[in-house]
Amino acid sequence: MRKALFCGVFILLTGGIISCSDGETVIPELSVGSASIVEGNEGVTTLQVDITSSTVIETPLEITYTTSDGLAKAGKDYNEVSNGSVTIPSGSDKVTIDLEIITDEVMEFREDFSLNIVNTGEAKINTNEVSIYILDDDDETYVIEKDADGYITPDNYPEMSLVWSDEFDGAGIDTDNWTFELGDGCPNVCGWGNNELQSYTEKAENARIIDGKLIITAIEGGIDNYTSARMITKDKQEFKYGRIDVRAKLPEGQGIWPAIWMLGENIDDVGWPRCGEIDIMELVGHLPKASHGTAHYNKGGHEYVGSSYVIANKFSEEFHVFSIFWDRDVIKWYVDYNKFFEISSNDVGSTYPFNKPFFFIMNIAVGGNWPGEPDETTLFPQEMHIDYVRVFQPE
Repeated sequence: MRKALFCGVFILLTGGIISCSDGETVIPELSVGSASIVEGNEGVTTLQVDITSSTVIETPLEITYTTSDGLAKAGKDYNEVSNGSVTIPSGSDKVTIDLEIITDEVMEFREDFSLNIVNTGEAKINTNEVSIYILDDDDETYVIEKDADGYITPDNYPEMSLVWSDEFDGAGIDTDNWTFELGDGCPNVCGWGNNELQSYTEKAENARIIDGKLIITAIEGGIDNYTSARMITKDKQEFKYGRIDVRAKLPEGQGIWPAIWMLGENIDDVGWPRCGEIDIMELVGHLPKASHGTAHYNKGGHEYVGSSYVIANKFSEEFHVFSIFWDRDVIKWYVDYNKFFEISSNDVGSTYPFNKPFFFIMNIAVGGNWPGEPDETTLFPQEMHIDYVRVFQPE
């Protein structure tokens, strides 16, 4: 028996409440915290949630509870409880609630639902609503259906809805979505911070739509005179979390540097790299078989982590789907639905900047610190063809 019970000589016990001879009443205080479980793949698995009392209970104390949907849905992700009850038995200070999780092999976001504590008798409890998290484990290869031609369509995504896309089906570039950044980055950050050689324009020769594809083109205009396009969705289309897919065919060649990437919408307030940078795809043209995914952030200065995905043929030969699966505290990178890299807030620490809205950037740079300058082997023009940009979020 815990010290809290020694409040008098005679103790009257009723329904978990301790009444003492000196008139003092000790009311048990119950505590319960959020819980999580890795989903699994077959049948039903059980998640146990412990409720603990601040004192040993001397007469049985009944606790009633229900569940309610969050991103997780009853009957699909977990088995609903509409009128559940458990009892802390005499002489104990803890009871366990068992919740049934329905497993599957579909890649999903981290989902949640609520355990709602309805009644604890006269006992107090630290919270009446407990968050339950289901952590997805189907993330090595993202398996989705394709249509008869092998093409991925928005309707073939399980568990997610298309919330925004640009399919580039119009006659021109949609200015409700995109803004052109212009020039060579001067006077603020000449060479766009990487000693790049190109100047960005909004001319049709550098960015145009043909047959449902956006084509960004890098052009040589003379010695050390290159033009290209850099398009952003800042202040127009910004997103926090989601499954993001970009289907594209990439340029190649020494000194060619295409990128499909994102920056934090607060960049004007905090600067780079504090705003965070998510590189969905980068390629340096002298390595045309390797696509790179990278996260940049501040941690006492600029830090970055990333990895590469290498294919048998060059990325310039056919279209590929470059993706991130972006949830709270985690980002995962894919090429053609094959996972090759992951970062979490545990890897970064308190400066993790990726739990807020970001905007898109697509461009072809020429030259720069990473790819180096073009040489006699580099052929111009070089084009990046983008079939679509799609953002999916949980239903």
